[in-house]
Amino acid sequence: MRILIIHRSFALVGGAERVITDKANYLANEGHQMMLVSYEQGNHPLPYGLHPSVQYLDLDCRFFTLSRYSALKHLYLYFRLKKKFKNNLRSIVNEFKPEVVVLASDWQTLIGAVIDSVNPVPVISEFHNTYDYVMRKVGTSEGWLKTKFTQLYYRQTLKSLDRCAQLVVLTEYDARGWRKHFNKVTVVPNPVTFYPDIIDDVPKDPGRIIFVGRFNHEKRIDRLITAFSMIANKYSDWHVDIFGEGNEKENLLRQIVEMKLDERVVIHEPTKAIFDEYKRSEMLVLCSEHEASPLVLVEAMSCGVPCVSLDCPNGPREIIQNGVTGLLAKNGDVKDLSEKIEWMITHKAERKMMGRKAREFAATRRLSIIMSRWLDIYGLRDYVLSNK
Repeated sequence: MRILIIHRSFALVGGAERVITDKANYLANEGHQMMLVSYEQGNHPLPYGLHPSVQYLDLDCRFFTLSRYSALKHLYLYFRLKKKFKNNLRSIVNEFKPEVVVLASDWQTLIGAVIDSVNPVPVISEFHNTYDYVMRKVGTSEGWLKTKFTQLYYRQTLKSLDRCAQLVVLTEYDARGWRKHFNKVTVVPNPVTFYPDIIDDVPKDPGRIIFVGRFNHEKRIDRLITAFSMIANKYSDWHVDIFGEGNEKENLLRQIVEMKLDERVVIHEPTKAIFDEYKRSEMLVLCSEHEASPLVLVEAMSCGVPCVSLDCPNGPREIIQNGVTGLLAKNGDVKDLSEKIEWMITHKAERKMMGRKAREFAATRRLSIIMSRWLDIYGLRDYVLSNK
């Protein structure tokens, strides 16, 4: 089968980019013809390797650059860029001749343009963000008027989803939200990229807390630093290692120095050996404003590492079973987050038991298991049977 997957950009070292790449590689390894298409990649390299048979192209339609212009010029250039997007995509479709097209993105404002460009090829829309965030219910710092305008704009644009063959989301919570508007909604959580057969091949770094993710406002890493500062003096043998990159790095470094934690909280560059870093850790902490289906939780759990997360909307609660595979702190409550981290520190036996239970849960998110659900969505089981 020939499958074309569209994503805004593969430049970031992020969960969505990894999952989409892994999916394409898996299907290519099964003999399917795969093409990945971005439109805002620019000259950035691909952070994750592709199977030799997977084709990749960028449409060179960087919509994000329009924010520098006035409202009228922004609107004018947007429609010009959208026309270029449709023409370039139509050319690729005519040449590649896909049997299904997937728009896999955190935003779906171009869904109508995609459907128009590839018609009559069926389109599957795949969300990598939460329903509440797309509807601007959470995670926005915009003014009231702009937020309302954005809500109306997205709701109008997303009517095009009715023309999709399927809408795929990451959590049951999100599915309930989307089913208010559409009927063809399916839940497929993110798979764990790699499930290690052995987890004790890397020595533990005693007292190590780990964070992995982008340094942006939504991740709210400042909350972890503040929560740790509340208990740091009581547990001098514990420390925090933060892995990632992003525009909040300088602010985080400043906060670490101001809280006199520069010997206890260390920021590291992203690493390709992140599973070894999970294995070295006692726990992982997540403290986001909102999350769809955070891959880092399942990755850490696959290494037998229990997780502490704020109960933000809405992914963590569908991954962490509170008190069994990890702990959920009250959403936005840094004091409660600090208390949950302290509980993990002072309950070693329970922490290790949670790690074992967490690894059992992560086994249900193996790539082969999750991909079996994607095979059904793409119609590949029927395709395989009809082509034997």
